Amino acid sequence: MKKTLLSLALALLLVFNTATYAFATSGSQSTTNSSLSATLTSNAWIQTISDLDGTGEFQVSAVYSSTNSAYKNPDWIKTAWDFYAIGIGVSIKFTESVSSSVGGSGYTSTSSGYWINSNGANTAWWRGRVGATGLALYIGLYNTASAYKAGVTMSTTVKI
Repeated sequence: MKKTLLSLALALLLVFNTATYAFATSGSQSTTNSSLSATLTSNAWIQTISDLDGTGEFQVSAVYSSTNSAYKNPDWIKTAWDFYAIGIGVSIKFTESVSSSVGGSGYTSTSSGYWINSNGANTAWWRGRVGATGLALYIGLYNTASAYKAGVTMSTTVKI
């Protein structure tokens, strides 16, 4: 009996001590440009089980890198996201940023937004919270990373 209670107590401790972020999904998609010797990656991460307030965190980013020193930094880099929901009578409720990359500007609407850096940064990112009304089974997102350098625009999209 004591072993059973101890096992149950340890199991409950593990369950309630597990970070919420263990219940998340993420994805990445990259594209390359040989003339710039560059790679652009779109990253997305979203919490799949909501907190008690019905929302969860998400983070998106665009990451640019080049092995050619002449093209090291893009003129601008942008991350743009758009949520989708699976369920019945669902509408997205997006909350403002938790944090974002320094030196940028952006725009958000009910279910989408973007963040752009034009300061020579190699990364643009945004972190926020999202939830839904109605019977939502899943909230996912598309994230499109874009960058511009030397007359070339690169773009790639990931869906999670």
